[in-house]
Amino acid sequence: MGQMTVFSSNSHGRTSSSLLLRLRQDGQAREVAWHEFYELYSPIISGFARRMGAQGEIVDDLVQEVMRAFFAASPEFSYDPARGRFRGYLKTCVTRKLSEMRAKIRPESGGLDASRVVAPESADHSADAHWDDVWETEKLQRALAIVRERYAVNPERQRTFRAFEMCSLLDLSTDEVARQLGISGESVRAAKSRVSKSLRQAFDDLDDVLG
Repeated sequence: MGQMTVFSSNSHGRTSSSLLLRLRQDGQAREVAWHEFYELYSPIISGFARRMGAQGEIVDDLVQEVMRAFFAASPEFSYDPARGRFRGYLKTCVTRKLSEMRAKIRPESGGLDASRVVAPESADHSADAHWDDVWETEKLQRALAIVRERYAVNPERQRTFRAFEMCSLLDLSTDEVARQLGISGESVRAAKSRVSKSLRQAFDDLDDVLG
């Protein structure tokens, strides 16, 4: 699946509940919903697999196995947010499937470090930590993509986002950013504050999208 990817923003605003309902429809509507589901969750599954020691085609196989199983079950799947977040349900599915793959693969094959893949019932702290870290990192990357798109409408707003990016992501000083962009230090600080606020809001909103 490659390295961690940035989500496209075209499904922003769709909640996990509504997406899962659309997976139960027929025809074209289901195909569209399934594409969105794959785009949202496959990078999280592959990122988690790598954290747990999977490599190469094993990562691809895990994503396909989880997606295939969920697609088959989706017409009857009923998501109840009151019983827990979708991220927890998906983690259980992914970890269980990874454990099944562990049982079938010889550690010496080099495809999987079997000692680092645990069954969900063991409540292994490292597995929980890896899942949460990958989930939050992917959510941040998606939030960045959403905010970047919002600031791409004209050169002035693009410069505002670039000032934030140079300060917060590239760790350049306010004076250096101001010099490179030809704006005042106060403008740089205002841009950083404004975009940071938008980013926090987009990040929080994604809890409804991802579940």
